[in-house]
Amino acid sequence: MTVFKVIPQKDELLEEIFKESMKELNEFYEINWVHHLPIIMVVDGRTTIDGLKQEKSQPWSIGWSEGKTIYVLDRNNLEKESSHKYRLDTYSALIKHEISHSFYNILSGNQHKPVWLCEGTAIYTSGQNKFKKTPTKFKEFLEFYDQGGSDVYLESGFFVQMLVEKFGKQKLFELIRESRNTDTKEAFNKLFSEKYGFELNYDDFNKKMFNYA
Repeated sequence: MTVFKVIPQKDELLEEIFKESMKELNEFYEINWVHHLPIIMVVDGRTTIDGLKQEKSQPWSIGWSEGKTIYVLDRNNLEKESSHKYRLDTYSALIKHEISHSFYNILSGNQHKPVWLCEGTAIYTSGQNKFKKTPTKFKEFLEFYDQGGSDVYLESGFFVQMLVEKFGKQKLFELIRESRNTDTKEAFNKLFSEKYGFELNYDDFNKKMFNYA
């Protein structure tokens, strides 16, 4: 058993990031979330992360969410305790990413499958796509249905972005809401096909939807 002592602290930078993130995410998700807001827990280092997760974490893991609780690695220890370099813009996007998961949970009824949709939506809404290399074709994100991993972050945000740009965010919201009624990868794929009119496979949307070779 691991015991943690939680101490409130004043951090004007995090408060500003939180305030701006909530404003923009309320606008995107069209949810007026003003009461019982998410809280941010600043984690000092890798040992604490491992203790909270109760498992050995990867060096790239610097933030996660559990319900309305957002955990982020202390920016002052980011480079020492992870494989990331500290930049204010990417750190701000990290926090917004994790807060976005809390909004996603409202729509999905805490359904996190497929993982690529959950993570892709958080990546897109947090603006993290601008820090990533745009894929020339999609070839791996669909493998992340019920398990995560570092590679889920490479393509999923761009796919969600394209869904929103081509079909609008309301259809995405419908997909997320109705995903709570699917309990298998096959059931979700069927739901997706019904919503978007094409099969959820690389060949179909690389060639037909995005005109990729």
